[in-house]
Amino acid sequence: MSSEIINNLVTKAKEGNIEAFGILYETYSKDMYKFALYYLGSATLAEDCVSECVLTAFQKIGTLKKPASFKSWLFKILYNCCNKSLTEKIRARETVEYTSLIDLCEEDSDRSEIISLKNSLEKLTEEERAIILLSYTAGYTSKEIGKMMGLKDSTVRSKLMRSTEKLRKMLHTDEVLR
Repeated sequence: MSSEIINNLVTKAKEGNIEAFGILYETYSKDMYKFALYYLGSATLAEDCVSECVLTAFQKIGTLKKPASFKSWLFKILYNCCNKSLTEKIRARETVEYTSLIDLCEEDSDRSEIISLKNSLEKLTEEERAIILLSYTAGYTSKEIGKMMGLKDSTVRSKLMRSTEKLRKMLHTDEVLR
């Protein structure tokens, strides 16, 4: 969907148009769910965070200053919801439902690769996992991620590079062990 259409939908949603907000939700819902699922490691928690995010966004869309910032604003809310959820349930984390991960991936993906990725992501710190997922699953730039996480964009780039290399090494080690 073009940025012009998105901006028009955001403007309408700010004016109270529920249908416009619904279209915006549909546009970003899959990416939101993927981010939350990989970040939290639980399909149930991911669904809860996405729901909380959407409700918060709907209630506060009037505070959004620039329609062009909608996606980053939405993902910042989601990121905060996910962090809140982790804080509340850090020791009671559920395991990822493998079928949910498989559904998100291509049909020809190897199940063992998906499980390996999930396990490797869980070994990263919360910050490393967030930076990788915001970059690769949601497509944010280092500047946008920095704004969301309160970091300099140069710091995000270096952490992304280190985290990606760390993830690659874990995945490579896992392949060797199989």
